[in-house]
Amino acid sequence: MTLLLLLCPLLLMRPFITPLLLSFLAPSLSAQGGAYEGLTLYQPNSSTTAYLINMDGSVYHSWTGPTGPGLSVYLMPDGDLMRTLRTGNGPGGTGGAVERVSWDGTVEWRFDYNQPNQYLQHHDIEPLPNGNILMVAWDYRSAAIATAEGRNPATISGGQILSDSVLEIQPTGPNSGQIVWAWYAFDHLIQDFSPSANNYGVVGDHPELIDVNFPPGGGGGGGGPGGGQNGTDWLHINSVDYNEELDQIIVSVHNTSEFWVIDHSTTTAEAASHSGGNSGKGGDLLYRWGNPRAYDQGTSADQVLYGQHDAQWIADDLSGAGDILVFNNRLNAPGPSSSSVDQITPPLNADGSYSYTPGTAYGPQNLTWQYQAAVPTDFYSQNISGCERLPNGNTLVCSGAQAWIFEVTPAGQVVWEHNNTFGPGGGGPGGGGNTNVFRARRHRLCDSPTVYCQAGVNSNGVSAQISWSGTNSVAANDLVLEVFSAMNGQPGIFYYGPNQIQAPFGGGYRCVGGAVKRLPVLFSDSFGDASYSIDLNSTTSSTGSIAEGDIWNFQFWYRDPAGGLSGFNLSDSLSVPFCP
Repeated sequence: MTLLLLLCPLLLMRPFITPLLLSFLAPSLSAQGGAYEGLTLYQPNSSTTAYLINMDGSVYHSWTGPTGPGLSVYLMPDGDLMRTLRTGNGPGGTGGAVERVSWDGTVEWRFDYNQPNQYLQHHDIEPLPNGNILMVAWDYRSAAIATAEGRNPATISGGQILSDSVLEIQPTGPNSGQIVWAWYAFDHLIQDFSPSANNYGVVGDHPELIDVNFPPGGGGGGGGPGGGQNGTDWLHINSVDYNEELDQIIVSVHNTSEFWVIDHSTTTAEAASHSGGNSGKGGDLLYRWGNPRAYDQGTSADQVLYGQHDAQWIADDLSGAGDILVFNNRLNAPGPSSSSVDQITPPLNADGSYSYTPGTAYGPQNLTWQYQAAVPTDFYSQNISGCERLPNGNTLVCSGAQAWIFEVTPAGQVVWEHNNTFGPGGGGPGGGGNTNVFRARRHRLCDSPTVYCQAGVNSNGVSAQISWSGTNSVAANDLVLEVFSAMNGQPGIFYYGPNQIQAPFGGGYRCVGGAVKRLPVLFSDSFGDASYSIDLNSTTSSTGSIAEGDIWNFQFWYRDPAGGLSGFNLSDSLSVPFCP
């Protein structure tokens, strides 16, 4: 399941952003109250640069790669960028490689999946909790093989058909990976075209299988923008998402105007069959929705999705948890050209199966929620695009062909918007060319350290104040604890612990409780100031065990010989949430 990431505000890492980029502001940007504060990640389709922008449209950070995207980019919990690269030739959405890139642009891992007329990564990937990634790829089949499986030869162009697969890749080295799980659409076919070919049967009796002759026109032609490999792009899967709790995968299938759910708990052998896995159905479809015509259980009047993108489960801690959200492009839909974001509640059973009555279309019949513009034709993207449910209940929308990213409330009010103006090569506003955006994602800013508790007045008549510089990022490892106005020339220590308390102690208050840990002794300078750099990678200090997600409370204890019987005092305290 796609989860919203936490990204620390890496303030001191901003030198990686050029001053020129920092000066860019999108001219049509507007921000209003009610928006979910954070950073928005996207990469224009014709740009080699991925951008992480602030709410005001200024560039917070960017990564420039060797090619344009193919097509998705993701921000990882540690601040790395996982990006696809367009290295191959093929239909729209062509990719060919995946890279993991550090915050400073260092390529940490690359996996190429591009063999002409055999296989080619395209459109989307999905980082998995185990460190692997799911990848969508074209799986090339010759006209002879496709015909033997029941495909109408009149609908095959270029001597081959581009089927689809979903692969799980395990990184094995800086430039290598291993396919540890695979699912191929061509293993799950049904057809009623040729009685003498394989997979012959009644399509309407097998919604768990894929009609190799749907859509009737044969799918999209090969080549794509600028030409490329010939062949019939049959399905054109354009997104993949994973639900860890169910161990299921959802894919958006553009050419059939549906999304499908498949079982990931299978072995690769089971995924090629009709049995096995948690579902007992192997790699057959567990659920499908959007266009019952695709399995002969409806007419054009029953079709809801039209060339949709970005089908995804809504995460457990978000509004609509467990529902499925999808950008409905409404390409060639009846009526005026307009798009929508649709939310449905799938008929999920407790055992992870989906309710279905044979001889009917999969439910539900009605949407749970939908966003359309007040003037529907104002919002239309015939291709690409995406959506995301945010923690405040709003929905982030990327109308890709309009290069328009915006946030809407459940009531449909636009509370934030941004028009991308970065063109080919990342030229910035006015750069010209194609500014289309495949997808956008919002990432929450990490909470900053906060001061709490009360400091006692020392013998100089002032209170020692704790502070910090650097960041609370584990990856940056640059947090510096600071104290001001302690006793000049006197020893002291920073110490930390898990709990916040306030109890009289010495000349002030002890504000940190639990099992506390002491840092080395320091001597304050002539102003009573001192500082200590936290080393999160230390093998000799307790700070080496601090990890992302931890919250620790820090305080400074110091000698105050003239401060009464106790002879010591304390600063106020600092609570630090450590972020990736």
